Amino acid sequence: MDFDFKNSYYLKVRNDGSVIDAFSDGPHNGRTTEGYVKFGSGGYQLRLFPGGEENPPLCTMDSIPLYRWDGETVIPRTEEEIAADRASKPAPPPSETERLRADIDFLAAMQGVSL
Repeated sequence: MDFDFKNSYYLKVRNDGSVIDAFSDGPHNGRTTEGYVKFGSGGYQLRLFPGGEENPPLCTMDSIPLYRWDGETVIPRTEEEIAADRASKPAPPPSETERLRADIDFLAAMQGVSL
């Protein structure tokens, strides 16, 4: 017996078309597709491009989307698009260590002590 199963592929995109999530309904059978765009079908594992990598990373290490949806196909985002996203991210809040150091510096300054 030779079965030709096809699984559907889904994307979630931001308003600017950046892909923020994607999955194949093969391993995620029953997962809701509300808010997702069906963009293709194929094997069990998700592939963004025919013959492409299975389950590729969708974001950089700092959570910047690597792909965008143009309404018909998935396209790699340009370095300029990624850099613009990176530049628009707010600075992370100070760590606990940084806050503690600032408190110590403040208290030392209030007492006229130089550290």
